[in-house]
Amino acid sequence: MQMPIVIKLIFAALLWLSAGLAGAAENSGFGAVSIPDPVKPAAADECVEPVEVMRRDHMKFLDHQRDRTVIDGERGSKYSLVGCMDCHNPADSAKVVRYEDPEHFCAECHAFASVKIDCFECHADRGLAKSQQSALGTGISPWRNRGGLDLTTLQHRAGASNAD
Repeated sequence: MQMPIVIKLIFAALLWLSAGLAGAAENSGFGAVSIPDPVKPAAADECVEPVEVMRRDHMKFLDHQRDRTVIDGERGSKYSLVGCMDCHNPADSAKVVRYEDPEHFCAECHAFASVKIDCFECHADRGLAKSQQSALGTGISPWRNRGGLDLTTLQHRAGASNAD
């Protein structure tokens, strides 16, 4: 069974048109897009997951960890934001790179994908010093006496008594 000539012509026209558009995209600069390749941390041998998995799913890991931390109080898992920043933007590095800076580890890929980074509106955009990390599992805020809200202040503001 043969295709009618009209369908063959339409198919040929679509192929010709798509080839022309592909060539136009290459000539216009839209075809020459380079995928970001941020600097890997020198202190780590490997990430918690392979690069391809992290590129695709890091936001899912962070969302799930956020829920575990906020709802269940679980801290320090392999997908914690603190862990990411300790490796990718450590507190003890020579230059403190804030998330607005294009050199921040997260910035290059988020700019490429047109995704706003909203994690660091509340969270530290660099790793924590070792002394701050040791306080995370104790219920003591690492920001106590540094202008941040500690657990006691939050409970007081929420109207909780010391007996709660």
